Amino acid sequence: MFTTGMHSIDILFYPYIRTFHQTGSMKNTTLSIFIATGSTADTLSQTLTSLEALPPTLPCDVTVLTAEETVEDVEACLAQYMEQRATTAPCPATAYLAIEPPYSTPKAFNTAAAKSTASYVLFLTAGARLTTTSVIPLIDHLEQNSNAGIAAPLLVCPESGRVQSCGTTFTPSLKAQPFLASFPANHPAVLITRSMQAVPLQGLLMRRELFITTKMLDTGYRTDMEILDLCCAVRDMDKTVDVVPDAVLLQPDTAKKYTDDDLSIDTMRLNQRREGCLGPDKHTLAKALGYQIALSPWLESYITLTPAREQELNERMMQSPDPATVYTMLQEEPLWQTGYVQLAAYLEATGSFAEACGIRLLQTFFFPMLPLYRKLAAVAEAAGNDTLKTMATEKLEHIDTQLEEVGPLTKKAAGLANWARKAGEKELQALYEGWLSDLGLL
Repeated sequence: MFTTGMHSIDILFYPYIRTFHQTGSMKNTTLSIFIATGSTADTLSQTLTSLEALPPTLPCDVTVLTAEETVEDVEACLAQYMEQRATTAPCPATAYLAIEPPYSTPKAFNTAAAKSTASYVLFLTAGARLTTTSVIPLIDHLEQNSNAGIAAPLLVCPESGRVQSCGTTFTPSLKAQPFLASFPANHPAVLITRSMQAVPLQGLLMRRELFITTKMLDTGYRTDMEILDLCCAVRDMDKTVDVVPDAVLLQPDTAKKYTDDDLSIDTMRLNQRREGCLGPDKHTLAKALGYQIALSPWLESYITLTPAREQELNERMMQSPDPATVYTMLQEEPLWQTGYVQLAAYLEATGSFAEACGIRLLQTFFFPMLPLYRKLAAVAEAAGNDTLKTMATEKLEHIDTQLEEVGPLTKKAAGLANWARKAGEKELQALYEGWLSDLGLL
């Protein structure tokens, strides 16, 4: 044992593992928390600092998972964390585990889970931040629901307070999308505990025994589809995959870009391993909330209000059309198209271009329409926001490329219309047949 600063650190050596701890044991704990940090330790300190939100009475241990080449960075980050915690509440047993190359997040989580003896395992990637409600509602949910296999938190962007994900939905073409993304995190539609087909891996809690029984995360994927595979495996065991919105985890926007080839290869792999496990559900979940599905000219599906609801809100706005009222109404109903038009127009007319960028960005997120992307690019230029202007311009170029190739779109629309007809999905059938009719193909 040696002393650094005001506290002692025990250093125990195992193959590829080094443990820092003040009190407690790595054995017989309720919860093991795994933090994957595959590149640098820049974001690791944020996650470590957030461990202060853990209940002090919760028996748990924390393991940081890292590639061998970043061990020194992680070790320094952990030492700094321990130094900071020396004068505050006792921290859980904390370790790092260097993963033999090649490093991958699934491999790291699997390795750590195999070593754990805890009842539950929680998966995090560096940058995520725990809150005081991140963990206990998830544990409580699994303890109170024996048929629940996975409990997942509400992922919220710390900068905006808006939803990153409250579960994963699938479009008619089986494209995975986060449900209710960019809704205010306190919206009533968000605050519903739901069983989903799949959830993100970030913040996911499982019984360790079940995770081992499912043979853990498949390491053969390139595009993070291993979580879809795991959710299918859990559901195949007649267990549910549940989102518990009382559990809130702060998750910065870390959207990844994948190549079309990798997505195609992973889709084939998932279909081979879990044939028939996933099906379109975005439209049914939207309908249950009183929304409906619409299509962009390039066949991107999005959720929108019914005409009656849009008209209702428009009439309310006419009674008090000031910007503050419009903003409040948009918090109440994030899919109110007229509200974005009115508020953005007011901000632009008063020269508040930076604020208008935020409204226009939300507008294009909810409603993927060419004129709105063009307007976003123009407002971003007026605001001097080159990053946002470039993003909008690239999106416009991507759309133009898709629209130039009408053949693949036509084939896709015809296939989806045929599927909808056979499945008895009359509303979706009408959408895709309407798209084909607009081109004079029906």
